[in-house]
Amino acid sequence: MIRPLLSLALTLISLPYLRAQQQDFSALDAYIADAVVKFDQPGLAVGIVKDGALVWSKGYGKLDLAKADPVTPNSVFYCASISKAFTACAVGLLVDEGKLAWNDPVRKHMPEFATPLPYITEQFLVKDLLCHRSGWITFDGDLLWYGTDYDQREILARHAQEPMTLPFRDEFGYSNLMFIAAAQLIERVSGMTWDRFITTRIFQPLGMDRSRVETADLAGMSDVALPHVRKGQDPNSPQKSMPYQALQGADGACGVMSTVNDLAKWDAMWANEGQVNGKPFLSNDSYYFITDVHLAMGGEGAGLGWFIEQNNGNEVITHSGGMPGFILNHAVVPDKDLAVIALGNGESYSVFAITNKILDLYLGDGTADPVADIMPRLAKRKEREAERVNARLNARVKGTKPSTAAADLAGTYKDKVYGEAVVTVVDGSPVLSFTPAKELFTGKLVHWHYDTWKWEHADPFLEPGYITFSFDTDHKVTGFKVDLHSPDFHFYKLDFKKK
Repeated sequence: MIRPLLSLALTLISLPYLRAQQQDFSALDAYIADAVVKFDQPGLAVGIVKDGALVWSKGYGKLDLAKADPVTPNSVFYCASISKAFTACAVGLLVDEGKLAWNDPVRKHMPEFATPLPYITEQFLVKDLLCHRSGWITFDGDLLWYGTDYDQREILARHAQEPMTLPFRDEFGYSNLMFIAAAQLIERVSGMTWDRFITTRIFQPLGMDRSRVETADLAGMSDVALPHVRKGQDPNSPQKSMPYQALQGADGACGVMSTVNDLAKWDAMWANEGQVNGKPFLSNDSYYFITDVHLAMGGEGAGLGWFIEQNNGNEVITHSGGMPGFILNHAVVPDKDLAVIALGNGESYSVFAITNKILDLYLGDGTADPVADIMPRLAKRKEREAERVNARLNARVKGTKPSTAAADLAGTYKDKVYGEAVVTVVDGSPVLSFTPAKELFTGKLVHWHYDTWKWEHADPFLEPGYITFSFDTDHKVTGFKVDLHSPDFHFYKLDFKKK
């Protein structure tokens, strides 16, 4: 009789808690719906994982603003840099199999791996690929994979010519290129491509049935969220959907496409310290090695494919993702067996506000209002961006003419790291095309002032660029520089010389 009475007592005690949780979800639902409006978010999918189960999930908004189809927890989103944890996990699985070690030199498995400095090349370890301490600054080399036709080996070979400016292993520089190198390492050691390894060794065992690594596969699927951008990042332009970009050269750094329902299974494994159904998916050693701090960053730190943060005294492993038309986030709290997933198909920070709100419901007092905290900062940022754009317009000197004819600009140019660009003349107007990324980076040059031309390239995501030509003593064109404002891509480093 004691056992049934105890069970009844526990049930009665838990009823208020369950009702409170349900009430919290109702309030949370309203909070998220309001945030979607305030952030002008096209679509959003949210999930909460607790004690190994997806306890609450919901979709908001649309898959495509031009259509009626709603977002659901089963909607596929491009996960961008959330993919980095999958790459780190893949390396961990190979470590568990004894096929490599975290402290192996990368060149032991990839003799062609190189950096600009021979000493660093020889000392670069497997773990160094995964924690953003390579010596390159944040986003170095990303133009090599963005829309180009380079394969991963050529991307890495070209990047090896990019100078390092940070101390090796001592300062943070977010590196997509090193995760591309990790994808090549996985292929070299396992005999499978990164795509195949992630699919067969992670997706399939975890039951992530709607997760993919090939954008071509999406053509045969329904309930797929499309990316949304404002043309040229103009805040006054309407948000419109655009096709997925394949970006296969970036596999390892990004590449995973998934859903809230599928990521719940993935995050449940991490929340349970590498365990699935009572068995290790990752060994304890690999789990803790991946989620340990390998580069301290002022109270936070970089793990392997994860960032480690503190929230109300709890350790949180987290990683966001961002690509043209997508911003996404997820966070895992292993000590609470908790995870939060927020996937967005627009370029707003709503996913961070929602993640923080849910974490506060479980780890704080539930009163935090991250939407209210973020909105004023975004308004100030919008003001700064408007000032920057206006400053460029005001600096334009009207009434000037180029010092040479458009025909003299024609020719082939080369940047020693990026590769070639070509200027042609079409109907009397110069057209600039980056040879490795013709679909994105081709467009008319419209005279701006003096020998600077506005570049109306085809990429719907980035702002227009400004091309300034240089000359020798005899006023023959010798090259050009690119001024294209972007926090993600280093156009300022390009230095094209005429061949």
